[in-house]
Parts: sequence; structure tokens; C-alpha cells
Amino acid sequence: MKLASKAIFSAILLAFVLIFSTGVATASDAEQQVQFSTPIMVVNTSFLNIRTGPAVKYEVLLTVVGGTQLPVLGVAGDGVWYQVSTVVGVGWVNSEFVIPRGSFSNIPVIDTTNIIATLPIAAGPAAVGLVTTGQGGGGGAPAAANTVGGTFVAGTDANGNPIVVAANERFRAALAVPAVEQRTAPGDSSPSLGTLFSDEGTDYPIVNRGRDSGNIEWLAVVTPQFGTGWLDTPKLQIRLSGAFRTVMVVNADTIGMGDGPGTGSSTLPIITRGTEGFLVDISKDGRFIQIELGGGERGWIPFDSAQVRQGTPTDGLQLDPNTIPVADPGSGGGGVAPVPSMGLSVPRVIINTGYLNVRSGPGAQYSTVATLGGGTELPVLGVAKDQVWYLVQGSFGRGWLNNEFVIFRGVYENVPVINTDIVVGQLSQPLAVVSAPLTLYAAPGTNFGAVGTINPAELPIVARTADGTWVQVNTPSGFGWLLASQVILRGDLSLLPIVG
Repeated sequence: MKLASKAIFSAILLAFVLIFSTGVATASDAEQQVQFSTPIMVVNTSFLNIRTGPAVKYEVLLTVVGGTQLPVLGVAGDGVWYQVSTVVGVGWVNSEFVIPRGSFSNIPVIDTTNIIATLPIAAGPAAVGLVTTGQGGGGGAPAAANTVGGTFVAGTDANGNPIVVAANERFRAALAVPAVEQRTAPGDSSPSLGTLFSDEGTDYPIVNRGRDSGNIEWLAVVTPQFGTGWLDTPKLQIRLSGAFRTVMVVNADTIGMGDGPGTGSSTLPIITRGTEGFLVDISKDGRFIQIELGGGERGWIPFDSAQVRQGTPTDGLQLDPNTIPVADPGSGGGGVAPVPSMGLSVPRVIINTGYLNVRSGPGAQYSTVATLGGGTELPVLGVAKDQVWYLVQGSFGRGWLNNEFVIFRGVYENVPVINTDIVVGQLSQPLAVVSAPLTLYAAPGTNFGAVGTINPAELPIVARTADGTWVQVNTPSGFGWLLASQVILRGDLSLLPIVG
């Protein structure tokens, strides 16, 4: 009996010891788990380049947005570059642009003497080629051979998202479908960074291009949501960038481009509504503009047939190419600072007086096109060579404002200067601009008696002949007729009554 009691006691004691030991081991394991949990780096800049090696000389593996958490795998001997895990493989980040979280005491030091960095995709065209982005950007190394220039943050849009611009960019990509997957490399089989949804007012800088195994073209773009990734071109709409030049949009159904103001052309294309072109020049009489299409063709169209594009992230930026930050390879991975805010909307003026007359030309001697109240905002199309009068656009058409009575918003240095002595706006009341003394006739024909001589002036047109050869004008001396070929006509003459 005593032996049985001792056996039972020993069994109970052994079970207690085992349970206690198990509990201690579990607690110890938990402590070890906490102690050796993987530390992370939190991206502390708008965009950050993750590189394939611990220096700015290495290729960009991936670009991520601020707030991205990156698990840390090791540290280089210099204590500056950390090896991290990403969705496309192992990469390196500069510690200057991240915030550490967790214990780094057990992170291994990696021998980088003979490190060979590789890209996630071996083929050259598929390599992501972004160079510098935002504050720091993980290093400002020179662009790889297959890249399309560096990028930088030029400001933020209405939603607070960074506006990323490629250096001297000409085109940007917008979604042409409701949604698309942004991928780590060209090809539908590549891992997805996330889904982008269509937004009419959003487009993205293009930083590289490549093709997948099926020979489908893909573009690498920078998005606020996922950083740098690839989109297949058939799902994109390519449009012009307004970062460096004003973009005009054709609002006529069809129109032919001319070799000069008011002329035709046998070689230039016929363009349709919605066609975009860069504003290159404005004719001396203000009736025509020269635009450059995406393919490089330059031609002249009537000013009335196009309007300044608005509503995309780059419209109105009008950045000065000379102020674009340049990557500094010797900065130890610091990248470049963002471009100062240069006006994130179309250059505009705000009327800073109770009421202000919009005039048909750059001077108080020109007729009034419209009268607008204080606080009215108008986009600026150009400035007269005297630097006093702005050419603006509104519901009234186009006209001129004196800079003394408005507040300018935007980049003044990039507003086109209109070098002309006589420039008039688009008027609701048709006008005849007389630039030299002319004979005023009593009726439409040189065989009728002369009423007198008209000196240079702007005269309201009240009627015209059926063939448009003659126009009747209202002068200080009364009504009379002028040869249409001898004056500059302004306004819509089709609304005038026909005489004769």
C-alpha cells in the first residue's frame, strides 16, 4: 500500500514538474520570439528607391511610397544601407530616408565586398528604370541606359497626392479602362502591386517601356498608390504633359492645320475634336495659334478652334527646365530635394477691384469685351510685350486685362509673350481693325462716292455684303463701307445682316 502511495505521489510530482517545465519553456520561447521579431524600416519620404545593391550606383529594384513597411534582413558594413524584403525580392535602402522600428541588435552584418546585384527581371527592357523620386528617393544615381529620365515631386494635387513629373517629359499615361493591375514587371503573370481605378483627372509619368513574351508593349509608370510598376499599353490613353508647356485641346469637329496663320497645307494632318497640342506661338493679330502635335508636326489653327486644357495633374505647372533638380551620385544615396511649388494650377489672374473691363486689345484705347466683378478668376494665355496686359480667356471669349488690377497666380516666367503691336480679343460685337488710313465709301463699291478718310481705329461692323467683300462700319462721322481685305476682321460676321 505504501509502495502504491509512493508511486502515485511520484507520478503526481513528475506531472507537476513537466507542466511547470513546459510553462517555463513556453514563456522563454515567447520572450525569444519577441526579442528576435523582424525589425522593419518605415519609408519616411514621398517616394523611395529600393536598389539592388548598397549604393546609388546600383539599379533601382522598386520604388515605394511613403509609409511602406519593409522587413529588415541585414545591414551593410557602413551602417548606412539596409537589406530589406520587398514584393519583388531582396533590395537595399538608405537609412537616411526611413524610420527604424524594432530591435536591430541581432541583425546580421552582410559582407558586400563581392555583392552582385540583380534585377527582378533579367531582360534589360523589363528593368524598372526610375532614377530619382521625391525627397531622397533612395539615391540619385545616373539613369540606366534603358530609362526615360529621372523623376521628381513637383507638388501635390487637390487630393493631397504627390504630382510626380519626369524630367522634360512629353507624354503621360492615363487609364483607358475602368481598372487595371499595376505589376512588378511586364506581363500578366508578373506579381500585382495592386489595382488602379480610372479617374478622368489622373495620369502618371512614364519612366520606362518594355515588352512581354507575347510582344505586347508595357509602360512603367509611377503611381501614388504603389510606386513604380508596369501597365500594358492597350489599356492606357497616352496624352501630352502640361508640366513644361501649355496644352491646347481642339474644340472644333474637324480642322486643317496650316503652314502659316490663315493658310492651308498639303502635308499637315486634319485634326479632330479632342486632339491635343502644345502651344508654340500666337500670331501677331491674335487670330491664330501654332501648335505642336504629339508626333512633332507643327501647324497653325484658328485660336477659336482650341482652348487651354485643364483638369489633369500637370496642367498649369509650367516648370522651368533649368530648375529641375539634378541627381548627385556623390551624395551617398540622398537623392534630390523636391522642386519648390511653382503653381499647381493653370496660370490665372484674380480680379482685385470691384469691377474690371476686359478689353479687345492690350490697351485702354481698345473696346470693352466684358465687365467682370472682383474675385473673378481667369486663365492666362499670354502677356503683351509691355508686360502690362494679360491675354485671358472666359465665357466672353478672349480679352486683355491690366496687371495693375489683378493678382497673378502661377509661373509668370513661362507665360508666352505675344510680340505684336495690334492684338485684339474675340468679341461678341464684330469689329473692323483699321491699321492705316482708308477711304470710307457711301455704299459697297469704289464707284460710289467717298464719305471721307478713316484713320487707324477699331470700328463696329453693322452689316456686310453677301460675298463678304465689303463691310459696313459705324464711325464717328456716320456709317460707311470699307473693303474687307483692307481691314482686320474680329468677331462672328455670320450673325451680321447682309446688304446688297
